[in-house]
Amino acid sequence: MMRLVLPLGGCLLLAACPSDPVADPTDGGTTTTASTTTPSPGTDTTGDVPGTSGETPTTAGEEPTTTGTSTSSGGEEEVFEPAPGGLRRLQRHHYVGSIRYLFGDAAAGAAAPPEDYSLHGFDAIGAAELSLQESAIEQLEASARAIAVAAVADRSTLGGHVPCVLEGDPGDSCYDAVAADLGRLAWRRPLTAEEVAPLVAIAKEARAWGGGDFATGLQYELMALLQSPYFIYLVEVGEPDPDDPAVRRLTPTELAARMSFFLLGRTPDAALLATAEAGELVTDDDVRAVAEAMLARPEARATLSTFYSELFQLRDLATLNKNNELFPQFTTELAYAMTYETLRLIDDIVWQQDADFRTLLDADYTFVNPALASLYGLPPPPGQGFAKVALSAEQGRAGLLGQASFLARFAHPAETSPTRRGQFIRAKLLCEAVPPPPPGVDASLPPEDPDKPQTMKQKLLQHMEDPSCNGCHSLLDPLGFALENYDPIGAFRTLDDGLVIDPSASTADLGPFASARDLAALLFDDPRVTACVIKNFVRGSLGHIERLGEIGVLDDLEADFVANDHRLQHLLVELTASPVFRAVGAPK
Repeated sequence: MMRLVLPLGGCLLLAACPSDPVADPTDGGTTTTASTTTPSPGTDTTGDVPGTSGETPTTAGEEPTTTGTSTSSGGEEEVFEPAPGGLRRLQRHHYVGSIRYLFGDAAAGAAAPPEDYSLHGFDAIGAAELSLQESAIEQLEASARAIAVAAVADRSTLGGHVPCVLEGDPGDSCYDAVAADLGRLAWRRPLTAEEVAPLVAIAKEARAWGGGDFATGLQYELMALLQSPYFIYLVEVGEPDPDDPAVRRLTPTELAARMSFFLLGRTPDAALLATAEAGELVTDDDVRAVAEAMLARPEARATLSTFYSELFQLRDLATLNKNNELFPQFTTELAYAMTYETLRLIDDIVWQQDADFRTLLDADYTFVNPALASLYGLPPPPGQGFAKVALSAEQGRAGLLGQASFLARFAHPAETSPTRRGQFIRAKLLCEAVPPPPPGVDASLPPEDPDKPQTMKQKLLQHMEDPSCNGCHSLLDPLGFALENYDPIGAFRTLDDGLVIDPSASTADLGPFASARDLAALLFDDPRVTACVIKNFVRGSLGHIERLGEIGVLDDLEADFVANDHRLQHLLVELTASPVFRAVGAPK
């Protein structure tokens, strides 16, 4: 087994890189995303600039290569080459979720890890590719201190993992128990004697410095545990596969950790680690059984909601800038209702019904509270809570693309943006890359003539007459034209600038469509959507763009997903059992 050996003291400084692109605010490839998300591509004016949001398969050096074997859905034997192994920093929700599991709610509330950085549109890729700045290391130190103080003050959760901390005056042996038992949970593997010893030494020294107070020693021991790279980073280096030396299989405890963060959003519990250490997380059926048990936990629902909150850019919806004079009803409360509506629909499809996930695109029902019902022109549900309601056929709403969360997110403060809406569809539903515009292109629309009103569609069609703009906008804008009956906060409308809206459009790949529901139906049947669901999990959970050497495995997953009625729960289980999830290449 390969193990990275890093010194405990000052080891985080080894991860600092002053020239990292995170430090450069002008770098368009990275975006700070803690409680916020990557802004939608485009300018703040009427014109929008397309940009690359989808990605094409890559290799470690961003150039296509292949090694190993796999069978594609077409029956051809293909080479399997997994993404490189290495270290992947815990994302904020992973960090906080782990602290909650280890120490309880008060400690989780005290946790203040650095913000996530999005790369290629995903926080997980940023966590895998971008190194920590010195300021972030200082944040981790301060966070560890605050967590330790809270955990020592309320030891009830910690005591569930290490009972001796609940005793009146534990002896030094309790420090050994904390290092061994809590360390195993925090570092996601058993600690060696050489790793336990310095943790215990820190605790004893702090206890002596603190006048013999056990709590002082415990606090500093916890701080040391939480500042270790073994806690802050997922170590995914694996060990050589005897059948294919070019492939490294994750060790059982590495696999347990990856599964736990993927499905539960936190460090693995003692039972899962015991299963891994006992050699019961080796076969495909072993992995499937454990994954199915994980999906039965409430944490799995919350973790999936976190994933789609990022993917659909819901996390900062309440901070959107909307024209208050035009849209006084857009309030923080309404924005939270929009977010909940989308997540509630996903929850209903995936967990309540275990249904075809593509229903997210064509659902003829949704969940509204009185504020959302008013926005949609529907009768208010009883009380102030949410209720399942049928959507109005007259308004043509269907699924995600008819929901206010999507329509408001991808619009300007005072006007709609077919370009932004279309780019989301291309990038996040079809996983297609849109090339950036040529240098120096003027993205602004022609100046408006008050005597000659135009709909947004007319303005953009005029804009697309410029050959330098047509290439990208012809891919994006027609998709957004189908959604022009919904204003910048998602309310239905029939007029734009006093003119009747024409939502019909066509694209070379999808063909013609006359409405939002037509577009939803075309996307529902498009195999690229099915493939993109899988790719989004690889990118947003495993932290890498799919590689050419993984395509055969992904094709197999797609075929199995289709054969099992596009049920997402089934896909999540099969993904964990797949080579893409369980193997890595040589550490980068």
